[in-house]
Amino acid sequence: METINLTKNVIRMGYITGSKLNSDEFKPRHGQRISGAITYARDQINNDSSILPNHTLEFVVAETYSDEIYSIKETVELIDKNISVYIGPQETCIHEGRIAASFNLPMISYVSIS
Repeated sequence: METINLTKNVIRMGYITGSKLNSDEFKPRHGQRISGAITYARDQINNDSSILPNHTLEFVVAETYSDEIYSIKETVELIDKNISVYIGPQETCIHEGRIAASFNLPMISYVSIS
């Protein structure tokens, strides 16, 4: 009798977003706009077993408050959360990109100014 493995492998995605602000300062918050779209995309992928058979996608959210220092800190802290890929950040990403590269992790930035 053949055994079927029902366990799915989890792919953790570190989502670096700037959807909130620490102050009344005006900054574009692209994270608010993109969050719904990537959540929808993740759900569509997870619900269609032909796209990533035996895999499921999870987000680990890291809020940056649209601040580069927070973004760098969150990028480093996501490594300890066993992520496989970074999505974001929305600010500059030169430092975050170098961190990702040093751990051989891909980074997809949805809005970047560098």
